[in-house]
Amino acid sequence: MKSTTNFPKRETPPQPASLRHRTGLQNPKSKIQNPKSTAAYTLIEVLVAAAILMIAVAAAAALALATVTQEEINARIARCLNLHEQAVRLYQLGLDADTITAILPPDPAVVSLDFPVPAQPLSIPNLGTVDQVTSTLTFRTTPQSDAWTAGAWTGGESSNTAQRTSTIVAIRPYYR
Repeated sequence: MKSTTNFPKRETPPQPASLRHRTGLQNPKSKIQNPKSTAAYTLIEVLVAAAILMIAVAAAAALALATVTQEEINARIARCLNLHEQAVRLYQLGLDADTITAILPPDPAVVSLDFPVPAQPLSIPNLGTVDQVTSTLTFRTTPQSDAWTAGAWTGGESSNTAQRTSTIVAIRPYYR
């Protein structure tokens, strides 16, 4: 006796549109590629992408160099202005210009530190007479020495130095 079972017929699942238009591929899991496939980049596209990447890297390197240079200049200015303020404080304590320059540490950025001698006496009502002096400090903001030293760039020619002058008016009690 034969039993007849009616199984539903399997329908083949619909293929995606990407597989329907391919020619030459029998098995979608096959690793064989169609020679007419356009899923790769051309040499021109790769070269353009590499050129754009190199421009971005060069711009980042230039920005980093400019930032480091500006930070060095700012540190030099802050150090020189602090040195000038300390020199004025020593003057206000009663030290003369020669002693002040002997006490302060030498700084290669400082071109000159001046305290005019003699100080100008200044009479202030209800206070008395004080010495008034205008101190000036001239310093180089960039570390320029010579154009080339041992094959390395040092910031430019020594004749092209960028200088800045700081001026502070100081007073101290009149000692005469």
